[in-house]
Amino acid sequence: MKDLRPLLIDCRIELRKLARDFQKTELCERLDLAIQQVANANLGPAAAPVNEAAPGAPSEKAQTVSQVALAWQTAARDLKFSDPAIHARLGEKVMRLLGAKSLADPATEILQLEGMLKAAEQRMHQLEKAQQALEVERDALLGALASAVPSLRDAGDRLAVGLARVAWLKAEADKAASGTAPVKRAPEPQDTVPTPELLAAAAAGAVSLTKEQREWCVGEAMVVTGFQYTPVELIEKGDAAIARLILDARKSA
Repeated sequence: MKDLRPLLIDCRIELRKLARDFQKTELCERLDLAIQQVANANLGPAAAPVNEAAPGAPSEKAQTVSQVALAWQTAARDLKFSDPAIHARLGEKVMRLLGAKSLADPATEILQLEGMLKAAEQRMHQLEKAQQALEVERDALLGALASAVPSLRDAGDRLAVGLARVAWLKAEADKAASGTAPVKRAPEPQDTVPTPELLAAAAAGAVSLTKEQREWCVGEAMVVTGFQYTPVELIEKGDAAIARLILDARKSA
């Protein structure tokens, strides 16, 4: 009986070599059933002593494990002939898992993944708290700048307005330290040519140019852009766009 199962398996292998679609025939199913019956018959005497309470009943757990293993073995053997490429990939993965000794229980893997997810959620929560703290500091800084330079009105880009206020404060501090000019209340000089600080504030939308400053900026913007725009087009763009054109040209120069 022990030699019958290998004989049936060899017969099935040889028949598959001769018949292309042998695994789809009734004879293949009969051979698979016979192989499974032989395997169960060989397992019966060995499993009988385990169940001492019922000597006549075979071990249900042992039979179940054996049947599952035999079913996987049969499916893998069929796959070798029906799709050799998938069988080869499956074999490589099995050998890799055996070599790495990474055959873990699915329940253990689920617990590990739950732990990783919990750690990731904690890190995300910490990052959110840090971001909120930075936003509070940013708002406090912008509020302090608005109190220091109230003449510059707030625009859509709060950071650009804040940088314009910092630049104005720095310029006024330099002028006060050198004694060349008194500290002014706002960066709105009456000169025709606007200062770089006034251009930065205008580009941020914090101030508006006077008529004389706008006329000068229109001419300057036409020159730095190579006369790509007409005066009407520049005026339609607004003071902020004209100031940005001039500042960008000075940065690239």
